[in-house]
Amino acid sequence: MNDEYNRNELGNDLGSDARGSSTETGVYSARHYDYTGGTDKATYMTGSAGGYHGSEQKSSSVGNDYGTDKPRKDKKKGGFAGKFFATIGLGIVFGLTAGATLFLMGKTLPGTVTSDAGTAITDSTESAVKEKKDNVAIVADNGEDFENSAIESDFETRNIIGAGAVVTDVSDMVDAAMPSIVSITGKYIITGQSFWGQTYSEETEGSGSGIIIGQDDDKLYIATNNHVVEDSEGLKVQFIDGSDAEATVKGTDADVDLAVIIVDMDDLSADTRSAIKVAELGNSDAIKIGEPAVVIGNSLGYGQTVTYGVISAVDRTLELDDGTVSKGLIQTDAAINPGNSGGALLNINGEVIGISSSKIGGSTIDGVGFAIPITSAQPILSDIVTSVERIKVSESKQGYLGIGGQTVTEEVSKMYGLPVGVLVRQVYEGTGAAESGLEQGDVITAVGGRSIKSMEELKEELQYYAKDEVIQITASRLSDGLYSDMTFDVRLVDRDALK
Repeated sequence: MNDEYNRNELGNDLGSDARGSSTETGVYSARHYDYTGGTDKATYMTGSAGGYHGSEQKSSSVGNDYGTDKPRKDKKKGGFAGKFFATIGLGIVFGLTAGATLFLMGKTLPGTVTSDAGTAITDSTESAVKEKKDNVAIVADNGEDFENSAIESDFETRNIIGAGAVVTDVSDMVDAAMPSIVSITGKYIITGQSFWGQTYSEETEGSGSGIIIGQDDDKLYIATNNHVVEDSEGLKVQFIDGSDAEATVKGTDADVDLAVIIVDMDDLSADTRSAIKVAELGNSDAIKIGEPAVVIGNSLGYGQTVTYGVISAVDRTLELDDGTVSKGLIQTDAAINPGNSGGALLNINGEVIGISSSKIGGSTIDGVGFAIPITSAQPILSDIVTSVERIKVSESKQGYLGIGGQTVTEEVSKMYGLPVGVLVRQVYEGTGAAESGLEQGDVITAVGGRSIKSMEELKEELQYYAKDEVIQITASRLSDGLYSDMTFDVRLVDRDALK
């Protein structure tokens, strides 16, 4: 119906334009020269197809207004009329040709459909449009879901292709993956100093995310970031069904910002046990730039949230403000917000390909988030899960080294050539540190085989040891202008021995 209407309109317009050009604009106007007077002057008349009118006599000498002289010709009878009608005939042919050309331009060739923008869509493309994949819906501007219904007219096809959008539906994948993601809430003690110089402390909460990576008869193992659980005084995990349970730290690796926390299975109801599942881990080495990516986590502490994007880059290296260098990271434009830390970066199949880390990249940049690749994280997490469980001792039973120390940061290390770790500023007499041979100027780099880079990490590590326990301390000592590693067996002392 629309094509027929457009054809008639185009035809009428073309007819009007042709007639107007012949009767109004003077397309056929000309000058007629007459040399029959026998002089060196020629008479000419101007006019249109409707007839000549008026005359004027001008000189035809060389160099005048009319160019070079033309040789005199005997006018044949009917010569003017022949040229006149020939010209009219050419004009009619031109008009018909132009009309036919415009008509064909407006008419779609058989077997094609045009979009509103005039783009031709072949029969095979139209068939592809009608087909709906399991995870793809075709949506028009008005929000109507065309799904698998047959496209009944070219108009509907143009709406879908020319003005609509193709939207990827990941809801089924998210439904399957969410039971393996948890929200983590931690309690932390913050210390500060008042305006009057008084030291105070207050309790606060922080949020993060976790991924269920293992389960046995007794424990549920959850992977997260180290910065989510470090310095925490207590952890609570919330599951997909809204229930929650207390969790403890199984182990951490601060160098790669990974940790594993555990929940006792006895603390979970039968309904919760049936609602949760262990995550499916993918192969982050096989991902490609541009492929879809989904982030699930406890965004801003509001509970499980889903964001969608693509893999923006792989094998990224970032240096943080504290000098820590993180390598081999996955970059994505799927939003990773505070609270997403420790959550899952998934591929379109619902497999975990990364552990989100909102700490990396800061909070001032949009569309740039980073995740730790699961392929590199998996062996570290496995080591933590299979390691002997470490339990913090109560503060009253905690042991102490017997030193005063200061953090050697990356910046200080570069400026003064010291190893990164804890510089021993003082060794207290009568303590295990003094007895072991530790000296002022040594730099402690590991406790019990675990590397440390600050006083905070040293204090955190000592919370797992009781007084009178003997632990191995690794320290670097300056000798002949070079630092070399040494080990010391230190018996931990009670706090009172430090006074």
